[in-house]
Amino acid sequence: MSKNIKNIRARGFTIVELLIVIVVIGILAAIALVSYSGITNKANTASGQSDSAGLIGKINAYVADSSFGTPTSYANMTSAASSASYYASGLNFTTISGSIPGTQKDMTAFRPAGIANDALDYYLCGTTGSVTAVSTFGGATTGINVVSGIKIGYWNYTGAGSEDSTTYNFGTVNGTYGTPTAYNVGCIKMGIAEAVVSVAKAMYAETGSYPITATGGATSIMGNTVASAKLPAGVTVVGTATNPTTGNGTTTLRFECGSASAATPPCLANGAGSGGRITFWDYSLGTPAAASIVYGTPTNFYTPGS
Repeated sequence: MSKNIKNIRARGFTIVELLIVIVVIGILAAIALVSYSGITNKANTASGQSDSAGLIGKINAYVADSSFGTPTSYANMTSAASSASYYASGLNFTTISGSIPGTQKDMTAFRPAGIANDALDYYLCGTTGSVTAVSTFGGATTGINVVSGIKIGYWNYTGAGSEDSTTYNFGTVNGTYGTPTAYNVGCIKMGIAEAVVSVAKAMYAETGSYPITATGGATSIMGNTVASAKLPAGVTVVGTATNPTTGNGTTTLRFECGSASAATPPCLANGAGSGGRITFWDYSLGTPAAASIVYGTPTNFYTPGS
């Protein structure tokens, strides 16, 4: 009897037994992985929802506490004074611009890699003052002239994963808007270039003049102290003959002021109220290249220098 027990102990596990153990361990590991992924996805989604709801609250505070109406850019909150009730901090935005209607880069194009869990998309909604829905911000169409609302998009990690820009809204983001004539509402994603254009338009609305230089005082787009819209943090707008390229295109933009003539100095002499052009590196093109957004009604452009 003792001899038989020793023989059983000596033979070890069979291949079948080892395979069974391996399969069981694999099943348990798969269950644990799925469970962990589900918890992580829910946490990341909840983070995006919390940030979106918080930003909507800041937008409401901005409208209530300022005299500037609906914020035209996320920079209204993120670049505000820290003492302001509408100041928002710790938020990331998918700020890659795009010049082709419908191809502005948003988080859908970058997820799941490359964008922080709390990244948001900021959509400006409004009308062009015509029956045609808004398709882009400048360029081929007039762009949004009357702001009607804001949409905030966040990434929903549950299921296959997708952007949700329908849950957190302010104002009118679809349908029609305006009295006595109602026009179709369209929404555009605010990338860095679009946000800078909003700053230039805000300066014009509040002072009667567009910016005439990139830097250098209250009349510059980077140094203005009057306009309700402020530049996004980390953005550099330069007045040089060099267009942004890959490597600096996500944060550096080229500024040109609009003019009625190409003679120097056109910005002060002829073009302070005519508009301008912002050039950025467009990653939404099949082959990335420099692209521009024109605002106002310029006939020529001049680079005033930084």
